[in-house]
Amino acid sequence: MTLKQRFGQWLFAHMPITRFLFDQLRVEANAGLAWLANGLFPWRRRRLAALRRRRDLRANVACGPQVLTDFVNLDLFACRPEVISWDCRRSLPLGDGAAIGIRVEQFVEHLETREELPDFLRECHRALRPGGVLRIIVPDAERYLQAYCRGDLSGFRELAVPDPFPEDLPTRMDIINHVFHQWDEHRWGYDFETLAHRLRAAGFERIERAEYKISRDPELGQDREEHAPYSLYVEAVR
Repeated sequence: MTLKQRFGQWLFAHMPITRFLFDQLRVEANAGLAWLANGLFPWRRRRLAALRRRRDLRANVACGPQVLTDFVNLDLFACRPEVISWDCRRSLPLGDGAAIGIRVEQFVEHLETREELPDFLRECHRALRPGGVLRIIVPDAERYLQAYCRGDLSGFRELAVPDPFPEDLPTRMDIINHVFHQWDEHRWGYDFETLAHRLRAAGFERIERAEYKISRDPELGQDREEHAPYSLYVEAVR
């Protein structure tokens, strides 16, 4: 165990708050700092103003380490200079009808489902031009539940769950809980029916299943290989 890991264990053991609350406060603090910096620093204001004037763009929302060429890459934690630091949970720094396509990989399940998710999907609908495509990739909760109901490990192996299971997730139900909660990072589980329902509520009418690396807009299909075995791919057209 590294010195950093040992310090982390000591810190969490002596904090007057839970690790869950600490993680939530950390995210909110970073979101507040990003909002403040975007409003105060002139170079950030100019960059965002120029972005809002752009048209016919593609956005890679909550991009994390997957920074795509010729995309507007957005993430609260800007890991590279070309990533725009933005809290994407409730808004997008894009003009109305400015986007050809928006891709969102392994982010929607992190959103609070009653308020953040509806706001986010409405923002995607607003930012897309007519005919624009929203591509969403989430863990496929239906497939995990089907794997659980088989009563053996075959379904979990198909989903690339390690065999044997990790030490901190020793049972099949532990794996299911991890998909839905992921140590409090995931806020909801989605199958196609549920995600389609949320998309219709946000104003999308044409909603369909997609496949790994196959998209109505081929540029949006730059999916991460490590997520392929267990993911649900859904596209909605503005």
